[in-house]
Amino acid sequence: MNQFNTRKAALAAASAIAISMAFVGAAQAQNATTTLRGAVFDGQTVEAGATVVATEVSTGYATRSRVGADGRYVLSGLRPGTYRVQVTSADGQTAEETVTLSLGQVGTLNLDVAAAATTGAATNGATELGEIVVTGRRVFEVRTPEVATNVTQQQINNLPQISRNFLNFAALAPGLRVTEDDTERTISAGGQTAQAINVFIDGQNRKSLISDGGVAGQDDSRGTPFPQGAVQEFRVISQNFKAEYEQAGSAIVTAVTRSGTNEFHGDAFVFYQNPDWVAQDQISERRGAEKAPVRRLQYGASLGGPIIQDRLHFFGAYERKDEERVSQSFLNRTEYNDFFAGDLGTVSTPYEQDVFFGKLSWQVDDRQRVELSTEYKTEEDIRGAGGQNAPSRAARNNGETQAFNLRHQFQGQRFLNEFAIDYLKSSYEQSVINGGDYGREYVIFRDDVADDETDPSTLGFQYNVNNRDSTVFTAGGRADAQFLEQKSLTIRNDLTIPDLEWMGTHTIKIGAKYSMQNYFVQKDFGRNPTFIYDIEGRSEINGSQTIPVAVNLGVAVPPADVDNNVLGLYIQDDWQITDKLEINLGIRWDYEDNAVNNDYRTPDSIRDMLAAIQNLPGYDFPSYFNPSDYISDGDRKAFKGAFQPRFGFSYDVYGDERTVIFGGAGRYYDRVGFNFAFDERFKPFQLNKTIYFSNTGGPAGGQNTIAWDPAYLTAEALDPLLAAAPGAGEVFLVQNDFEPPRTDQFNIGVRQKFGRWQTALTLAAGHTEGESAWYIANALTETDGRFNGPSPTSVGYSQFRNSIFFQSTDKERDYKAIYFTADKPYNAEDRWGFNLAYTYMDATQNGSRDNGYGAFDFDYNTPELSPEYRSSSDERHRIVASGTLGLPADFLLSGIVTLGSGLPYNINDCPDAPAGGPNICWNAGNPEKRAFLPGLNFAYRQVDLRLTKGFDVFGGQRVEFIADAINIFNFTNYSSFDTGFNSPRYGAGTGVFLPTRSFQVGLRYSF
Repeated sequence: MNQFNTRKAALAAASAIAISMAFVGAAQAQNATTTLRGAVFDGQTVEAGATVVATEVSTGYATRSRVGADGRYVLSGLRPGTYRVQVTSADGQTAEETVTLSLGQVGTLNLDVAAAATTGAATNGATELGEIVVTGRRVFEVRTPEVATNVTQQQINNLPQISRNFLNFAALAPGLRVTEDDTERTISAGGQTAQAINVFIDGQNRKSLISDGGVAGQDDSRGTPFPQGAVQEFRVISQNFKAEYEQAGSAIVTAVTRSGTNEFHGDAFVFYQNPDWVAQDQISERRGAEKAPVRRLQYGASLGGPIIQDRLHFFGAYERKDEERVSQSFLNRTEYNDFFAGDLGTVSTPYEQDVFFGKLSWQVDDRQRVELSTEYKTEEDIRGAGGQNAPSRAARNNGETQAFNLRHQFQGQRFLNEFAIDYLKSSYEQSVINGGDYGREYVIFRDDVADDETDPSTLGFQYNVNNRDSTVFTAGGRADAQFLEQKSLTIRNDLTIPDLEWMGTHTIKIGAKYSMQNYFVQKDFGRNPTFIYDIEGRSEINGSQTIPVAVNLGVAVPPADVDNNVLGLYIQDDWQITDKLEINLGIRWDYEDNAVNNDYRTPDSIRDMLAAIQNLPGYDFPSYFNPSDYISDGDRKAFKGAFQPRFGFSYDVYGDERTVIFGGAGRYYDRVGFNFAFDERFKPFQLNKTIYFSNTGGPAGGQNTIAWDPAYLTAEALDPLLAAAPGAGEVFLVQNDFEPPRTDQFNIGVRQKFGRWQTALTLAAGHTEGESAWYIANALTETDGRFNGPSPTSVGYSQFRNSIFFQSTDKERDYKAIYFTADKPYNAEDRWGFNLAYTYMDATQNGSRDNGYGAFDFDYNTPELSPEYRSSSDERHRIVASGTLGLPADFLLSGIVTLGSGLPYNINDCPDAPAGGPNICWNAGNPEKRAFLPGLNFAYRQVDLRLTKGFDVFGGQRVEFIADAINIFNFTNYSSFDTGFNSPRYGAGTGVFLPTRSFQVGLRYSF
C-alpha cells in the first residue's frame, strides 16, 4: 500500500477530530440516540436560568441541560426509552413529565412551572407531546424532513416471522422490499439493488465492504446478522437522511441495542418447526418431486440487570438456530435415470448459527457515560447439492463475525461529546467437502453444422467440443473454494453546539470518522479437476458415456491482501427559525485512499498486449475505451470530490404539530465492494487449463486431443499433463479516475395527525449515476462486433482469453415514488395497533441487467447504447399492513399482510424489442395477478399471523405460548417465469419466492 497516502489520511483524520473536539459544544449522532427539546415557561413568560434534568426511568441515568435566555433547552444524546423530565426554575419552582422517546427522533416537550406542566392536546386520556407521548406510547415524528419509520420492540417481539431476523421488519417502511429465497435474504430500496443500503448498530457501520448484500455477513447467508433479542428498536430512513449517515444510496437502517436496568430482567425462548408443517412449493409438486423437508429449531436467552444501582449495568443475549434440510437430486432428462441411479435421491444439508451479544453500561457521573459491547457470530451451511447436482457436489459455507464497540459520552456545561472506537471483522468461507473426488459434468452436444444436401461434408452430426446444448447432471467434488474477510478499526467523534442563537435557534453538529480497513480475498477456482462427458455416448465423439472428452483445472492464484483508509467529515445545522419552521442544512465529505486498486500496477504483459492491438493496421479501440485511462503505475489518484450537500425543511402549519409540510434534497455517495476491483488483480492470472481426450488421440471436435487412458483419473497420471498444458486468464481493467456511485434524492410531503393516527403522504424521486459494470473493450466497431474484434491471441498473447473487459460507470437509474403511511401505535390501554405502508414506484435504468458487484453486459457496447427499461426491483404497487390486537383471556393476535403487483421479467423473442440490440424486451413482462379478495388482484400475496397466549405467574414472571402461521393461505408467489414470447407456457411461473405455508410453535419465558 502507498505509505504516503496512509500517513496523509491518518494525519487528516487526526486533525479533523482534534479540530472538532476543540469546538465549544458537541452532541452525538442521531444514529444511536434521540433528542428532547422544548421551552420552559412561567405562565406566559419564558423562564430563563432554569435547569432541566431527564432521568431514564429504567436505569436512573441522568442528563442535564441549561435553559437559555429565550427559555429553550436541548437534551441531546439520550438513549431511546422512557424518561422522567424535571425542570427547576431559579426560584425553586418545578414541573415534571414522564415521556417516551424513540430512536433517531427529536421530541418536543414544553414545561410550565406555574401550571405544573404544559403539554400538547390530550387524546383519550393520554397526552401527546408532538413527537413524544406520555405513558410510554410509541412516539410520532413530525418535524423532520426524513422519510422514516420506527419499528418498536413491541413490533419486533410480537409480529409474526419464522427466522428471527429483525431486518425482516424493514419491510414495514415504504419503499423497501425484503426478498427471501432458499439461501439468503436481501433488502432493497429506492429502485436500487441491495448493495445500496447500509445498516448501523449502536452507531457502528455494518456495510458489506467486499461482497453483495449490503450488510456484512448477510450475503449468501440463511441466518441473522444480529441477535433479535438484543435489539431494542430500529429506524428505517427511506429517504433524505442527514449528513451523519454514510455509504448508502437508497436507505438506512439504524438499530439500538438493549441495555441492563436497575432491575434484573431476562427471558428464554424456543421455537420449533416440524417438516410436516411446511407446504411443498408448487413448482416441485408439479414436477412430481417429493417434498424437501425442513426442520427448524431456534432457542436462546437474554439477561440484564444492575451491577451497581443507577451506575453500572450489564446485558447479554445468546441465540441458536438449527435447520435440518434435505435436498433432492433429480434429472429433468429422466431417460438417464438408470445411468445416474447411484447419484439421485436426497442428502442432508443442515444449517447452524450461534450469535452472542454482551454489553456493559456505566454512568460514570452525571456528565459521563461509557458503553462497551461485543458480538460474536458463527454459522455453517451445507449446500450446493440438489437439483441437477449429485449429493457429492455439496459445499460447506462458513461465516463468522466479531464486533466490539466502545462509546464514551461527555455532557459539558454547554455541549455534549461522544467518542467511539469500534472493530468489525466479518468473514465468509466456501470450502469443498468432497475434494478427493474429481468432478464429473455430463453434457449434450449440438450438431455444429446444419445439414446441407449440396455439401456432403455437412451431413450427419458434426462434433465441436465447445458447442454444447445443455448440462444434464454434475457429480463428484466441487472445483471452487473461496475465503473473504473484511476488517475495520474505526475511530469516530460526533459533536454538537445545541442552542446557538441567530435568527432563531441552531443546533450545530460536526463529526469526523477515520477507519482503517483491510480486505483479504482468496479464490481457489477450478482447483479440483472436472471431467466433461458426452452423456449421449455418440459414436461421432467417443462412443461412450464413461470416456471423458475433456478435463478442466484452474491454476492457484495468490490472495489479495489490501489496506484502505477511510475518512469522513460532516457538519449539520438544524435551524429552528420559528416555532413553525425548521431548516436542516448539512454537508458530508468522504474519502478512501485505496477503494479500487489505487496501489495496483498494471502488469507489463497487459500493457504490451493493449499496445499491440492498438497498433494493428486499420484498427483502433472504440472511442469509449482509451487504454491510458486504465493502465496504472500503482499511483491511481483517490477520488476527493465526494462532497454531499443535504437540505431539508419542515413547516408546522398551525403550530400544533398536527399538520406539517416537509421536504428535502441531498446527494449520497455509496461505494463499490472490493469484489469488483479484485477481478483486475485476479482474473489475468486465473489460468484455466483444459486437456481434450479422444479414443485414439489427434484432432477431434476442433481441438488436438490425447488418447484416453483410465489412469488419467488419478492425480499421478493427470498432473504431468496439466502441468504441461497452457492456460489462459482474462483481462479486467479498472478506471484510473473512478468515482463511486452517487444518488441525488428529492422529496416533498405532508404529515397529518388524526387523533392517535399519524398519516403521511410523500412524493419521492431519485437519480443515480456511476454504478459499475464490465464491458468489452476490444469490440470491432463503436456499436457492434463485441466478439469480433482483435483478440490477445491474435497479437501473440495466448495467455489471455479473447475478451478484454473494462469498467464503465455510465449506468444510470431514475426513481419516482409515492409513499402513503398510516400509523396507530399499539398501547396497553386500548390494546391494538395498526401500521400501513403503501408504495407506488416507477424505477428505470439503462446498462447491465446484473444486480451484483460483478455485473457484466454482453449485449451492448456501452450503457448509453442500451435502452432505458424497468429496473428488476420495480414493483409498481406494494402494500404492507401490520397490526396487533389484544383479545380476551390474555390472547394477542398479530399479523402482516403483504400485497404487490410483482417484479417484472424479461421477454425473449419479443416483437417489440428495440432495434440495434438482442431480441429481448428487458423487464417488460408483468406477472399475472390473482385474486386476494373479490375485485382485488395482486401478483404477490402473503398473509402472516401470530397468536400468543400469556400467563402471568408468581413474582412478576410470565410465560407465553406462541403459534406462527406464515403465508397461511399458501399463496404461490412466483420469482421467475417462462420468458419465451412464442412459448406455449409464456408467462407461467418457473420458480417461487419463499416462504410457502409454514407453521411454527414457540414458548417464551420472561421475568
